[in-house]
Amino acid sequence: MSVTMITAYRSGRRFSPAEELFLAHQRQLAEFVAHWIPDADHHTVEDLVQDTWTEALLGGLDTAGAEPGMDADLPQVLAQAARAAIDRHMEWLLAEKPAPSGVEALESRAA
Repeated sequence: MSVTMITAYRSGRRFSPAEELFLAHQRQLAEFVAHWIPDADHHTVEDLVQDTWTEALLGGLDTAGAEPGMDADLPQVLAQAARAAIDRHMEWLLAEKPAPSGVEALESRAA
């Protein structure tokens, strides 16, 4: 059980549908990212999972329409957001620059 789940359980707070979706697929999302970047360390994978979630939320995540995708039973919206986060990460690696966070990348894309 994650720290987030324990904290919510102890406080009696209920999860939103978006939080439930993330918690239900967090491990699968990390495995998906690790599969596509096999030499990434745990921290990089965690950062990319967070960037994926940020992108999905800022992109208007629709938890009601979270249909399973073709990637390890991840909902399609999360798989698409993960692929975008991975692509951004790889582009920045190739350019030898530090990868921006999901919010910074979305802000620069919107500008």
